[in-house]
Amino acid sequence: MALLGGCQTSDISSARYEAPGVPVALGDVEGAPEAIKARVSAEIATQASARRIEIVEAASQPRYRLKGYLTAYPTETGDTALSFVWDVFDSSNQRARRVTTTTVASGQGEDPWSKIGETQIAKTASQSMNQVAAFLSASGASGEAAPAGDSAPPSRALGFTATP
Repeated sequence: MALLGGCQTSDISSARYEAPGVPVALGDVEGAPEAIKARVSAEIATQASARRIEIVEAASQPRYRLKGYLTAYPTETGDTALSFVWDVFDSSNQRARRVTTTTVASGQGEDPWSKIGETQIAKTASQSMNQVAAFLSASGASGEAAPAGDSAPPSRALGFTATP
């Protein structure tokens, strides 16, 4: 089972996924100062758009809703980490997936948020939206289960050959 999990993680991090036409509402992002939240929200919108995830208002009854959590903290190695968690809720408000990403900024400060810059925000937003798009694609929500740029579904998945 551990081998399977490793393959999935590798695939998600090395390929860019898309989820065209899947209506998703972005909920609150908790845990960060307002200035960071605004930067994160803008970057999430950019990354979602790049993956063709359709961002809609919560009132429009989207298929999925995202709620985010951010934390910045000192690491044991003397750096500062930014962790990003998205809970993906389905239309019945059940958590369907949890996506987590972490990136590191050099150095530490009294306020960990002071070490978090555009590079860390962009990296975590990109990684997390890629994982969300991969989930949406794999769940069949978008009708596409392939990384961006693939025009045909793969003939092999996880070592199994597709049979017509």
